[in-house]
Amino acid sequence: MPTPEQYCAPFSQACRTMQEWAVYWQAAGVIAAIVFGTVGLYKIYHELRRLNEQRDKDTSDKETAARLKRTEFFLSQHRRLFDDKDLYEVLCLIDDDKARLADEDMWDKKRKLLVFFEEISLLVRSNQIDKNVALYMFGYYSLCARHGSNFSEGINPSREHWSLFYEFSDDAERFLNDHPHGPPNSVSL
Repeated sequence: MPTPEQYCAPFSQACRTMQEWAVYWQAAGVIAAIVFGTVGLYKIYHELRRLNEQRDKDTSDKETAARLKRTEFFLSQHRRLFDDKDLYEVLCLIDDDKARLADEDMWDKKRKLLVFFEEISLLVRSNQIDKNVALYMFGYYSLCARHGSNFSEGINPSREHWSLFYEFSDDAERFLNDHPHGPPNSVSL
């Protein structure tokens, strides 16, 4: 039977003083805070992990999209050599420095090819195209143009007018000398 200073819990025989019940309630509050805090920290940890994974995936997706866009751009430049009738006509003659390259109707077409090489050189300089890839794909043609006597007929092939072209073909010559059996394995778009 409880004394006047004790209070009993309903449906039980547990009777305690107010101070004793306060200690129990404090203990229950601490246990509840620990449980809810642990669950909250667990949820925060997993939410932060999920956000980091999402951020990493978004970054990866952006890098992949940018790489794909650069690849498409590079391939469009490569196709331009073969799809543009003037450039293709010069390419068909450039390997052997055919006499047809000296004809007057070819002069503007040859200038167009030199401008193409200068554009590629600018893209390499601005890190829009990987240098080794550009040298592998276009370097041979630039060297044919540079060393072809029929190719230089009708245009002024001096460095002062075509410095970017010469820079590109100098790099191409070094690249081909350094890699006589094809590109290194590290070459990729």
